[in-house]
Amino acid sequence: MLSGCSRYSRHLITPATTHRLARSCRSSFRPALATSQITIARTFTAFYPAACNRNMDAVNAAVDGVKDAAEGVKNMVVSEAQQQQSQQKKQQKKDKKKGAQEDGDARPLEMTPPPSYIDDRNKIFDRVKAEYDAWVAEQPREDINVTMPDGKVLVGKAWETSPAEITRGISKSLFERTVISKVDGELWDLDRPLEKSCKLELLDFEHPEGKKVFWHSSAHVLGEACERRFGCSLCIGPPVEDGFYYEMALPNSEPVLESDWKPLEKVAEKAIKEKQTFERLTLKKEDLLEMFSYNKYKQHIIQDKIPDGTSTTVYRCGPLIDLCRGPHIPHTGRIKAFNIMKVRI
Repeated sequence: MLSGCSRYSRHLITPATTHRLARSCRSSFRPALATSQITIARTFTAFYPAACNRNMDAVNAAVDGVKDAAEGVKNMVVSEAQQQQSQQKKQQKKDKKKGAQEDGDARPLEMTPPPSYIDDRNKIFDRVKAEYDAWVAEQPREDINVTMPDGKVLVGKAWETSPAEITRGISKSLFERTVISKVDGELWDLDRPLEKSCKLELLDFEHPEGKKVFWHSSAHVLGEACERRFGCSLCIGPPVEDGFYYEMALPNSEPVLESDWKPLEKVAEKAIKEKQTFERLTLKKEDLLEMFSYNKYKQHIIQDKIPDGTSTTVYRCGPLIDLCRGPHIPHTGRIKAFNIMKVRI
């Protein structure tokens, strides 16, 4: 296992069958010393909110089974990992002798053309999103009351007013410090419109739940970088107590080498500079199976833990779309530093 740390934080990143990568990030929020931990992260099913109440019993059952799904995925790859361990160690020694550990290997920074599954996923996402946007446009824009923690009541419009709009209205600095919101006790994306009268809380990086959301979003940036560089199959990887991790399997059972760290950081930095927004969307089980048809690990989770006839959520940032409960920071530009710290095979 390779490890490291930054001045302000430590980050663990772990690839599935093959590797775990660890990185560190400084939070962009006012507490300048706040940091985010990036790992090859577990992304599980994120279940749709209030609009899908009729499916909530099934959805809650699926959420309770997420940990079992993680174990199932790990069991799938144990035998593969054992068979490949010897080969991977030999390959790492060979690359090290060639000087790859200093200057990087001969692999291009990103795959050209990108993996075909990226375009396939986007087509499904765009189709379902157009249907959802049309449905939202038909919802009545009724006045709603938004109650703040101090008891102040603000008036908004259902399906239009978002926590971000309310936060900006209070102050720009408050919006920049806020990582995520809570609506009636449920974590809620800042840019996601409110659907009814509610109580609203605003959480910053110093809040445990805000920190976890920030690390989770940072993990998605790592997942994007790995897909763009390797064309890998992402597995699972949620935020954990001291950061987050992401499990993955590379084509042809290749290992992630220390020589890949800098290139991955460069791809991640590109994603951060683009300020990619996090888009939330609910998909039916059949759409999920089609979207992740290329990935046996996602197929296992979907088949095993999402009941037939129910829906769950995915998040998109840039070219990455992954099963994810969410929520997330508004965009990748909130992340101010990104460094890989560890790889575990």
